[in-house]
Amino acid sequence: MPDKNGNLVKKDAAVIKKSFANLSKSAQVALTEYIIGVQNRQPTDASRKALFNNLVDGAVAAYKQGAKETPWDVLQKLTRTAPKMGGPSIAYTNYDRLTSDALLSSIAKQLGFQGALTEADLADFNTKIQSAAKAGAKATQTIRKPDGTEEVVTTPAVFDANQFAQNFLWAKVNIGDTKTLPTSVLNQVDTLRVLAKNNGIDYLSNKELANYALQIAKGDIGVEDLQRQFNAKAAELYPLFSERLKANPRLTVYDLAEPYIKKMAERWEIDPSQISLSNPDLDKFLRPDGTAGKTPMGSIAAFDQYLVNHPNAEATTWANEQARQMATAFARMSGYGV
Repeated sequence: MPDKNGNLVKKDAAVIKKSFANLSKSAQVALTEYIIGVQNRQPTDASRKALFNNLVDGAVAAYKQGAKETPWDVLQKLTRTAPKMGGPSIAYTNYDRLTSDALLSSIAKQLGFQGALTEADLADFNTKIQSAAKAGAKATQTIRKPDGTEEVVTTPAVFDANQFAQNFLWAKVNIGDTKTLPTSVLNQVDTLRVLAKNNGIDYLSNKELANYALQIAKGDIGVEDLQRQFNAKAAELYPLFSERLKANPRLTVYDLAEPYIKKMAERWEIDPSQISLSNPDLDKFLRPDGTAGKTPMGSIAAFDQYLVNHPNAEATTWANEQARQMATAFARMSGYGV
């Protein structure tokens, strides 16, 4: 077995297994987290001990092959290769501290929760989940049938431990502090920022975007719901695209303006991803009279001519080549024999 420094030492597996009684709380929580998150079983001291013994056996097997693995290395490998689950599907009516700590740790990892949970937080969660679990426990009652016989009817538990833990963590999210936002929210923020930008909606603050992302991560609203909201707002901001946006709710203003953006990127030899709807030269063609929508949009041909005559075109390779050819032709006409 490896010692604390990773050096291989001989130690009887039975001796290691006996150390279960002296495992730290964090180690017990790690075992419990695996039992409820991967094995999907109700954790007990017996199940934790059985798991620990299996981990020791796994480390011994690795040792025989010359690998430096502790039982906790084996646990990490088992966790990484285990099938992904959406959270524990077994609901209990009693949660001890090890179980509630492990459940909260598991859900925090799923959400990418980055806030620090204090001892007070863990104790508070344990108290609240026990109360909620008992309130949502299975209800058993005896009913008398018309024929005089009795039947015991059990109503299934309605308590969802997974959702309860998520709600507990969501309540601790401060949308004004990006350092505490779960990665699941941060990922949505970036997606929403691009979606808003591509619809010409550039007035949303980071806090507003974070709030939308939080609602999506919690399941209060869907991305498609928000996409429809942005689509409706874009139809107001870009009235000349209004009918097309309504007919294609999954498309953005940026999608519809793609021919103009492509033409600008081509003529000015720039990366199209660097062209936004806020570009003043692009905007004056997409909505000549702003949000009024009375003046027709300029044609692609007219836009192309505008780009060719714009000062930004002077530094392009095609413009320089054109100037070189004109200079050469002029020189020949002047008799310089070029």
